[in-house]
Amino acid sequence: MNLRRLEEISQNASRPDRGLMIDGWSVGLSPGLAKRSRCINPFYPSTRHFDENLAAARSAYAENDLPCIFRITPFIFDPTLDARLDSLGYVKFDPALVQAVPLRDVHFDHVRPCTGRILHQSDLALAAAWVGEMRGDDAREIAGLAERWRLSAARVSTDFVFDASGNRVARSVSIVEEAHVGIFDVGTAEAHRNRGHASALLAHQVRAAMAAGATMAYLQVKADNPARQTYERFGFRTVYEYWYRALPGDAR
Repeated sequence: MNLRRLEEISQNASRPDRGLMIDGWSVGLSPGLAKRSRCINPFYPSTRHFDENLAAARSAYAENDLPCIFRITPFIFDPTLDARLDSLGYVKFDPALVQAVPLRDVHFDHVRPCTGRILHQSDLALAAAWVGEMRGDDAREIAGLAERWRLSAARVSTDFVFDASGNRVARSVSIVEEAHVGIFDVGTAEAHRNRGHASALLAHQVRAAMAAGATMAYLQVKADNPARQTYERFGFRTVYEYWYRALPGDAR
């Protein structure tokens, strides 16, 4: 498994609708909720002094009314960057795991039949509104999510579970590039948890991706998220970790 390529694909899946390149730093300026679309990915070599790049990035975030956040992965070009940011008071927060599974090894035997109705929503603007409503996003965040999906060069697919009363109870988004399917924004309404909705929806999306020729699935999950158990039952395993850094007031 080429983990650097997997990181590139995951960045493509979260590519912001607005952003800048600042001397090798990919600076996401999306107003969406997901930090991965509104952070600095210092993935490529830099030639200018660090202080100059940091000042330019901070100015860009201030102009867009967004916090200045760095995403630290094993693939950043400068391995001293994390320690440098720490020395400047940028705190580490929201550690997360990238998990993956070859689709030939995925497990479905634990998945219960879905008691609701799975609906694919092809209207991405409406899907973003539905996802945002379930997450508690504001109008600006929903608009940013919809625009990011609309502009994506990868194939975005949004699916939901509805119960017998027509209530939207679970959601999941799959994004396919090359032979990789990324799973994002999985969630179940609190009153409907522990009924297998998320597992049934995830199984539905993985099977659809397999039928379309995908060979690898990946996702990103916070290290302390109990949903890890759901993913690991399918065979997902951690392949690398990442975290964010920001000044204390921006660490959110």
